[in-house]
Amino acid sequence: MSQFSEDEIQQNNDAEQPLRLGGQNDPEKIGFFGRQKKSAGKRKKRNRPNDQIVRIEELERIMAEQGDDVDVDQIVSMYMPGRRAKRLGAALLRLDKMRIILLLLLLVVAFLFIMAFMQEKMGNFTINLNRLELYRKGIAISATGNFDEPTARLSVNTVQEATNTTLADLPENLDEIDGDHNGRNYMAYTYYVRNAGKEDVNYVARVNLDACSKGAEEAVRVAIWRNGVRIVYAKPALDGGEEEGCTSFINDKLVCEYTEENFLVGNVDKYTVVIWMEGEDPECVDSIVGGSVEFSMTIDAMDHEESGLLVKFIQDIKDTISGDKPIGAAGNEAPSYYGSGDVTWENRRNQ
Repeated sequence: MSQFSEDEIQQNNDAEQPLRLGGQNDPEKIGFFGRQKKSAGKRKKRNRPNDQIVRIEELERIMAEQGDDVDVDQIVSMYMPGRRAKRLGAALLRLDKMRIILLLLLLVVAFLFIMAFMQEKMGNFTINLNRLELYRKGIAISATGNFDEPTARLSVNTVQEATNTTLADLPENLDEIDGDHNGRNYMAYTYYVRNAGKEDVNYVARVNLDACSKGAEEAVRVAIWRNGVRIVYAKPALDGGEEEGCTSFINDKLVCEYTEENFLVGNVDKYTVVIWMEGEDPECVDSIVGGSVEFSMTIDAMDHEESGLLVKFIQDIKDTISGDKPIGAAGNEAPSYYGSGDVTWENRRNQ
């Protein structure tokens, strides 16, 4: 066995030292320990007592400025962003499923109550013209006799907090004012229907009772002027007969209907609709206070074409290519095919 002197052993140790695992010159260990020391330094820096002293000093300054009115929760929230939201979330998580369901149901009931309260009004009314069967053929409605804005749908303003009135108290010129002309206790609307197309048509106009509450429909009156002729409609009396001076509703959902079997090109029809609560009706009692009614008027073709929507669309394309009844008739712009100028209430054919 070879013998080594102490100097040779020491030299060998010095030569191998850089290769020892975990030695001070090991690059991997240097990086590792370096990161550890740096991270530890950061933690130490975050937890310095000076930071806590600064925060306490800020708190003391705020309390000194605000005195007894200081909001402790606000101050705590300064150091804990989102604290209130987290506390609310934690509180919800602590609730069991049954309580959460009850809370959701309570919110739904509150929403429905608000919606019901908002609907406590009289006189909701809309007028709708069949687009596929009438509008595309040149039939349109308008709130004015000049048809400045012909359309297929009209909507009437509602009457808020209406109370009862009587037919005798209504103005006498209700059929002489165009468009929306509601009064304090009644809804009134006048509009026009014209045929500016290329063919004569047949139509039926129906007034529908769409919704009601608290029995208000039992005392409601609907007066219709058609080309100057007035008829007043009401639900049947308690004995099943007609209310005095009124024509009974056709049924619970249909008030009345008007048929026009020969609506010629160039014709214009005028309608005025007035709705009110009749104070002389025996069924106009305190229990209906806060009730509401909602009506609509639909104008539809009497003879529907058997072809479907796709066939009608293809026909519109053919008419556009040939220049006969352009495609715009099926869109939002009211068509006018009348060859003798604009059709109005003043120059209508059916005077």
